Amino acid sequence: MRKLLALTLCIPALLLTSCASSPKQLGNGFVPGCQMIRTGVESDKKLELPCLDGQSTIDFHQIKGPIVINLWGSWCEGCREEMPYFIDLYANPLFKSGQIQLLGIDVEETSKDAANNFIKNTGMSWPHLIDEADQTKSIFGPGVPVTWFINETGKVVEQKIGAYQSKKDLFAQVEKAFGGKL
Repeated sequence: MRKLLALTLCIPALLLTSCASSPKQLGNGFVPGCQMIRTGVESDKKLELPCLDGQSTIDFHQIKGPIVINLWGSWCEGCREEMPYFIDLYANPLFKSGQIQLLGIDVEETSKDAANNFIKNTGMSWPHLIDEADQTKSIFGPGVPVTWFINETGKVVEQKIGAYQSKKDLFAQVEKAFGGKL
């Protein structure tokens, strides 16, 4: 009888704690340079953002796609929850080959160290810009996560405001934006 009572109390407790756990830390992430990001779209606008590796800057308005751009912050719960889906996305051959690119933009961060540590601890390995002066709010709005899908001509063809709830949802939106199957 005691064993049955113990099981009856333990199983719900285990279920509740597993639902509340934070995303697992994958490690092995690194902060690459941004030289692989395609640019060259003609634009009258200018928004220079530094690459998180500290080696270069990119004019946001000149970015060429196909590219998925994800705004995030290490302090953002939704960003942390959806990041494993982006890690899986970047592992896809279309992204690894550079056929479709992935770019992160870190916003409202307390420090570059916090951003770099988050990237390394979660296992990210794609290029990231950092917006230290809140310049991207005028483009993306005030809040994260936000994800944009930009085609070859620099046009936004899809966007998502808020966190992805599943890998399936993210992959489906990439397929809708750029065609093909992941």
